[in-house]
Amino acid sequence: MDSTAATPPLGGITASLTWTNVVRLIGLWILYRVLLCIYNVSPFHPLYRFPGPRLAAMSFWYEAWYDFFLFGRYTHGIQRMHEKYGPIVRINPEELHCNDPSFIDEIYPSVSSRIRDRHYHFTNALAGAIEKSTFGTRDHETHRARRAAVSRFFSRQQMLRLEPEVHELAQKLCDKLLLWAGRGPILMIHPFNCFTADTISQYAYGEKLGFLDQDDWLPNFKAAYEAFSQTVYLFRFIPLLRSLVGLSPYMADYMGDDIARWMKQMNVIIPGYIRKAQQDRAKGRIFNELLESSLPESEKSIFRLSGEGISLMSAGTETTAATLCVITYYLLANPKAHSRLVNDLKGEDPRSLSWVALEKYPYLYGTIWEGIRLSYGVSTRLARIPRNEQLRYEKNGYQYVVPKGTPIGMSSYISHHNEEVFPNSHEFAPERWINSDGSKNTALEQNILSFSKGSRQCAGMNLALCELFLVTASLALRVMPRMKLYETTIEDVTYDHETMTPHIKKGAAGVRVTIT
Repeated sequence: MDSTAATPPLGGITASLTWTNVVRLIGLWILYRVLLCIYNVSPFHPLYRFPGPRLAAMSFWYEAWYDFFLFGRYTHGIQRMHEKYGPIVRINPEELHCNDPSFIDEIYPSVSSRIRDRHYHFTNALAGAIEKSTFGTRDHETHRARRAAVSRFFSRQQMLRLEPEVHELAQKLCDKLLLWAGRGPILMIHPFNCFTADTISQYAYGEKLGFLDQDDWLPNFKAAYEAFSQTVYLFRFIPLLRSLVGLSPYMADYMGDDIARWMKQMNVIIPGYIRKAQQDRAKGRIFNELLESSLPESEKSIFRLSGEGISLMSAGTETTAATLCVITYYLLANPKAHSRLVNDLKGEDPRSLSWVALEKYPYLYGTIWEGIRLSYGVSTRLARIPRNEQLRYEKNGYQYVVPKGTPIGMSSYISHHNEEVFPNSHEFAPERWINSDGSKNTALEQNILSFSKGSRQCAGMNLALCELFLVTASLALRVMPRMKLYETTIEDVTYDHETMTPHIKKGAAGVRVTIT
């Protein structure tokens, strides 16, 4: 039998691709999209009863206008929705948003038996190896396994063992800042980024990137991270472009310096650290231990662990450095706050500071947490999907049942400016974290979303707190008495828009200081 007889001729396939048929296919696709928009706002949709703009419920184009075209401003739009419609609003055809801190434990439960998946709309913003990281994992079960392997390295006890290394780097940061006296203004995000990048790289890979050892503050990880973060909306709303990340090693010569540096980190430097860990199984560093863990071999590939590495580097540098900038600005802009902090720390030797001891000072505690509150951490909304349960909300006359399988989330920027929880929320007020009897008001921590919450809370929270306490105390005692703001205003720390993390208004320079 002739095998070619069963194969349709190529000419027949080509003949079917006429302009008329192409136009018909496009017409059918448009009709499908129109019918889908109508369904999204019809009573047949399970989210029909939730309030919000009809255009937002109809399609993702409403969100795309704010985030893709206006670039990262949908959180402002969501905040206005809450002001108009109440505590729970529908922000796109599939997703709800909540602005009530009392509902945090329902959306972000700590109990692992209450399954929470990530929404694909969020993970679409990620591309390349970072998709395989714990941060980029969609389903609950895979995340739980990956998180269990990583989180023990960031426990409080582990951070106490790491503290001498953090302390040494904090003092090196202060020494270098003091040597900068008289050399002109410093954009403080760069020194802080050098410190945080050296800290996380030393812990993760056993060797520092060496940013604090260089003569200047540049290069560091800041520009590379920002180059990556500029792509999140491009990938989220045009997901086909995510596949181009695989071609990045071949396109490095045609990219800008910043994005090329990011690609080098992702494709060369971090995989190189992991190959080194494969050859030298010395204990005590994250990737050496992960390679010896009980994770399946498929979870130990260089590609997947590179994603874990780039996730740790991003989270471990950018958010903590930004928080230190906010704290620096407000302490220098409010000399009384700085004086009170110094008085609070009176008697402490800057060169022998202890994280455990520093946590006992109420005003330092308030300063740190107020800085965390006003820097927002990951400011974008972090939706969770309750796979197997409905969530019931009843408060102040509002009654809603969130259907199982529905993404619902909160945003740190919106929650941290909830006036019922944080009166005069735009003011830097460490006093709000101190009770009338002088003790720490730790109950307020429940309302902070900078590190997210629940079973997917940021694994590096303890590392960040250790860095913040040691650096803030060292700066306040050693450097800030000789430090002044340079052409810096409140706009240089004020949230304007976001990618994954917050950004100040375009044209604002950031926190700059001079040291005398």
